[in-house]
Amino acid sequence: MTSISVTHLFDAPIAEVFEAVINADKYPYVSRLIHVERVRDASTTEKDGVGTLREVELGVMWFKEEFTVFERPKRVDYKILEARPYFEHQAGSFSFRKRGTMTEVTWSSTFHVPSSLPPIVVSKVSGWIAKAAFRTALTVLDKRLQASRLHLKRKKVRAK
Repeated sequence: MTSISVTHLFDAPIAEVFEAVINADKYPYVSRLIHVERVRDASTTEKDGVGTLREVELGVMWFKEEFTVFERPKRVDYKILEARPYFEHQAGSFSFRKRGTMTEVTWSSTFHVPSSLPPIVVSKVSGWIAKAAFRTALTVLDKRLQASRLHLKRKKVRAK
């Protein structure tokens, strides 16, 4: 079993960061290698919540995840239902904490990659790859959010 956790500090309010990370409509194409798409809304009145189903591409990985806990803007837990390449997912979570004017996001996951290789090797390698993918995704999301905030700020200045 491999458990990983990655933390990133965003220079933005918690509500904005939560939307940037969780709302697939905000940045569906995070980057050339990261794509997130909501394939099922939580309900007829809420897009995001318990039951939301998303497809996520992180580099060479693809998975379908379902939100199992949804506490706006503090926490979202998810379970991966399908994955390529295949792995067994136990639990995943995003937690959001206000840190002054900034927001700390912690993305964690526990999974098992079946393999004929020694478990310690598989755990180390898969953990390293997943951490790198998580770090990259959060860093790119942060840059997208900052660019969006700067664009809005410039629009407001021009409108005055």
